Amino acid sequence: MPIAGLKCRALTTHMDSRGELTEIFRESWQLGKIPPKQWNMVRSVPNVLRGVHLHGRHEDSLTVIEGELLLGLQDLRPDSDTHGTAILLTIDAGRPAIVGIPVGVAHGFYFRKPSIHVYGVDIAFDGTDEYGCQWNDEGLSIDWPCTDPILSERDQQAGTLDEMIDAAGFAE
Repeated sequence: MPIAGLKCRALTTHMDSRGELTEIFRESWQLGKIPPKQWNMVRSVPNVLRGVHLHGRHEDSLTVIEGELLLGLQDLRPDSDTHGTAILLTIDAGRPAIVGIPVGVAHGFYFRKPSIHVYGVDIAFDGTDEYGCQWNDEGLSIDWPCTDPILSERDQQAGTLDEMIDAAGFAE
């Protein structure tokens, strides 16, 4: 993976005349340091962008179970070999995969079509480990395929990338 510590694993789907089964998580896959303690399911309509967010304590594991997610990432860890690297990954339900996002990697999700994604966090959410910045901050270097996405109120009011880095304690 182009970002140190980012893990992506293809998932196997088993189909028969009744439908299909896809195993979406197994502790032995070691996607992060600690298995998720909380799982969430999110439905998104087309043109929604969630983020960009950063966590200073918890890791995320995510997969798409319907539709497609464009996962924008930038490594903000000052001591990382891939510090500053930004990528845009496509996670598609038709090609199941699970991604483990390490602490200190900023991430946002864009949906071109109706989608459902499931994500787990390795500590229960309490809001104290959630930092955000404007999705289109030039410093992110993420080439989002949109110009006017639907954002939450919180994401609309987010500050700059530099402010997010300072608030999360990732300043060099």
